[in-house]
Amino acid sequence: MANLPKFMIADDPINDPDNEYIFHTEQPRFFAKRVEEDEETAYIDIVSEIDDVEAFFKGKPEAKEALIEQLEDWYYQYMDWLESDDDEDEEEDD
Repeated sequence: MANLPKFMIADDPINDPDNEYIFHTEQPRFFAKRVEEDEETAYIDIVSEIDDVEAFFKGKPEAKEALIEQLEDWYYQYMDWLESDDDEDEEEDD
């Protein structure tokens, strides 16, 4: 079996079109998403666990925080890539 990337985007445009999830494919496996508290405050949070995240990181909260930071960095790189891809598409249309 092929190695999966560490993070993947998952969405359900038919049943849940407003949300986009990030799937962490390695243990502890979970789904996270960008949560917006208001127009200026947003963060990434775990919304569904396949593996018990707290048990996996028991006694190592800094390791959990480091993983969430890595996930956030990856997600914002993905968002930048989407924007640059959209910009390229617009240039081709001109």
